[in-house]
Amino acid sequence: MSNEKQLVGNTGVYHVARELSRHGWNVMLTVRNARGADLYAVSGCESIAHPIQIKAHSGKPNDVRMGLTPETLVTPWWVFVAHALSDAPKCYVVSIDDIRERMTRDPGTRSGKPEHERAYWFDRRYFTPGSDRELVDACEAWRRLGDPNR
Repeated sequence: MSNEKQLVGNTGVYHVARELSRHGWNVMLTVRNARGADLYAVSGCESIAHPIQIKAHSGKPNDVRMGLTPETLVTPWWVFVAHALSDAPKCYVVSIDDIRERMTRDPGTRSGKPEHERAYWFDRRYFTPGSDRELVDACEAWRRLGDPNR
């Protein structure tokens, strides 16, 4: 991973940690570049713990590769950070069910790959402000995680 990508990723993770903290969640970061969630958001009484995967971009976003077997993805919450390096990043709080509902598979027309080698993708337009597919209901929707005070 290039240094710039690492900086964008780190900026996204720390921005999400800040926002979660502002909304009443206790945040625990995991080891960067390790498999699995990037952080955990825990309610005040510790009755709720959400593993969260973060994907950040600083300019034009890319579609997010969900792999060959998306049914094996287990992190229940994802936050997509648009314009991570700007003064006003936007976060899209999306459940894994929302992602599975909307992801598409490489049709193989351009890649020429056989079906068992064609990955699933989550379209960048879902987390691009102002796009025709923007998930407006997910934008800055920290409430989707529940009440951190219960």
